[in-house]
Amino acid sequence: MYHNNTDWTDHVYDEAFTQNYSMNVQGGDDVANYNLSVGYASSDATQKYNEFSRFNLRLNSDITVLRNLTVRFDASYSDVNRNMRDDGIKNNVMDGIISSPGFLSLIKSPFLSPYAYDTNGHLSHYLADADDFLSDVLPARSYRASLANPLAILEYGEADNKNDFGNRVVNLAVTPKLILNRNWSISEHFGFSIDNTDENYYLPTDGVPTFDVERTGTVENKVASLAARQISISSNTYANFNKRFGANRVNVLGGLLYSHNSYNLNTQGGYNTGNDKTPNMNADLEYPYTNGTEDKDIDMIYYLQGDYNFSEKYFASASLSLNGSSRFGVDAKDGMKIGNYAWGFFYSAEAAWLMSSEKWFNVKGIDYLKLNVGFDHVGNDDIDSKSSRTYFVSHRLLDSTTGKVMENIGNTSLQWETTNRFTAGINLSALHNRLFLGFNFFTSKTSNLLSLNTLSYLTGLYTNWSNGGSLKNTGFDASLRGRIINTGDWKWELGATMGHYKNKITSLPGNRNSFTTDLYGATILTKEGLAAGTFYGYKTNGVFATTSEAEAAGIYQLTKTGQQQYFGAGDMKFVDLYGDKCISEADMTVIGDPNPDFYGNITSSLSYKRLRLDLVFNYSVGGDIYNYQRSLLEGGSYFYNQTTAMLHRWQYEGQQTDIPRASYLDTMGNSRFSDRWIEDGSYLKLKNVTLSYNIPVRSTYLQAITLWGSANNLFTITKYLGSDPEFSMTNSVLGMGIDRGLHAPGRSFSLGVKINL
Repeated sequence: MYHNNTDWTDHVYDEAFTQNYSMNVQGGDDVANYNLSVGYASSDATQKYNEFSRFNLRLNSDITVLRNLTVRFDASYSDVNRNMRDDGIKNNVMDGIISSPGFLSLIKSPFLSPYAYDTNGHLSHYLADADDFLSDVLPARSYRASLANPLAILEYGEADNKNDFGNRVVNLAVTPKLILNRNWSISEHFGFSIDNTDENYYLPTDGVPTFDVERTGTVENKVASLAARQISISSNTYANFNKRFGANRVNVLGGLLYSHNSYNLNTQGGYNTGNDKTPNMNADLEYPYTNGTEDKDIDMIYYLQGDYNFSEKYFASASLSLNGSSRFGVDAKDGMKIGNYAWGFFYSAEAAWLMSSEKWFNVKGIDYLKLNVGFDHVGNDDIDSKSSRTYFVSHRLLDSTTGKVMENIGNTSLQWETTNRFTAGINLSALHNRLFLGFNFFTSKTSNLLSLNTLSYLTGLYTNWSNGGSLKNTGFDASLRGRIINTGDWKWELGATMGHYKNKITSLPGNRNSFTTDLYGATILTKEGLAAGTFYGYKTNGVFATTSEAEAAGIYQLTKTGQQQYFGAGDMKFVDLYGDKCISEADMTVIGDPNPDFYGNITSSLSYKRLRLDLVFNYSVGGDIYNYQRSLLEGGSYFYNQTTAMLHRWQYEGQQTDIPRASYLDTMGNSRFSDRWIEDGSYLKLKNVTLSYNIPVRSTYLQAITLWGSANNLFTITKYLGSDPEFSMTNSVLGMGIDRGLHAPGRSFSLGVKINL
């Protein structure tokens, strides 16, 4: 049975079919206008059993109640359902079970089969169980060496009550507007939304090895469910003054914005359901657990903003706001203290000059030239609603009783993260409006950074939220667009954008100069003077080809007991920065920066009569990527299938190679976080190609028909060895540039028709 030649990715991935339908109806009269849109989309995924469907409905209407009173009504409903499986690689592959079918399809041994053999040695149609060929070699660690059958996770996890995600959102908004006179009006925008989410998760018994759960025991399967609801209510009451006198025009808007959000989350789970036919939550589950949260937050913003325009040449705008948020402490130092609460005070100002409107402006070839400059002081409150409060939660103790334990130590001085930003730009049109140029520069400094502060172990907690540190950002964004051909039948427009930023940490909380964060085997360095998210690891200089070479170098590392452990033939040559012959954390240095040098897109639109071809390219230059997936597929540290690059690993005395020897559990740390796994993330991707034809139809009931075909992600030019250099693992600054093997968007083709009635 160990003689197969299985390509596991062929069993996990497949071609996918997508369909998308939408309908839009609009109409009305002098009293009311309406717009109704309905849409439905369904899509398979290139990874099997990950299909998706969405239904959406939206109604907009404008109603004239009285001559000076109008009401706008908006309502929408969205229903999203998705069949899901675990994706990507977890933080520590040796901790528990590997349950991602995508990653399993890469590390499962090809000499195994996804289907079981019968007693006569014939291949059956039944799915095979988890690996067991290493049970005699590693009896004490068999659960770490045994890998699940990815097909079993996909197929046995299939069903409406097993691995599915559902999200239903209802939005309602009413906006009455009362016109008092030609200059004054009063409006109210009331919004209500409810977001319901439910999720079921099941990791099956068949095809999956037994696995350990920390502080619990060894289990056979897992079942979990989630139910969440968020209700948001907002009210924006404002007055508007708009007046033109002579060449002057003034518009002033002021009011109160109130929002209330409540969020409830309940999760439950357990282990050992009995078999894969009963993947349900029940009272007989072993090691059951429950969790949840109930959050509420209130925001109030008093605001005033104004715009001024003189003769359509000189423009000025300014805004003031007073922000109150229940997320922050009553003792916040900055801002304003009103009653027993701290309020943030924010403001902005901008001015622009349309130079080309001046009478004296007569520059040949330039049709439009506008300069602008601005400054703003803004705040960020994106933290948990209970961050500033001390609170307790229910906790199960010794699997027999329930008690309360402290979950957070409140920080009553917690306040807004503030950013001061200066901007300046230019917009230009030239050559009879055939060339367009835009350039904007910005520089900003963010202070009072919201960050998790490390607590003493005596508290029983790891972290709490605090303010501290600052960050500086400088950059620009530019755009260039030109009408290359503009004749009667032929038209061609070509454009490009470019963005660049450079950030630098200017200070850290707690009078620290630096700190590190360990994530997916990487060490992230946060240090004054460096960019955020900097990779910090070891530099390498090849592999020791012979024993004599290694002995002459005399490089060693210390074990946990303090013994010297010398690197030998086939081991990596780690750079000894201090020349003391000992490779230790002192030899770690900056090995990469995930922030790109510049990025943007290139667009082309070519049309001949009614035929049109649109192209969109995305690109990024610079920006390092830590290929976490490759570090596992070429590390030679575990009993995982490896890439063909491992055929060039060191195997005999004198072999010249840059890939070290394979060694189970890698006692010498050859596969540790180093520049081996840091790659250039530059790429050029043809993101979208769309070809459309507008059929000339004119009748009472039919206005136009457009046929179109589209292709996405056609090709990517890159040196990156991962599946896709254009990925996003997290929104966190500390997670930038880490590729943990999440499912990449595949190449897709679409055909469609648009009918205007």
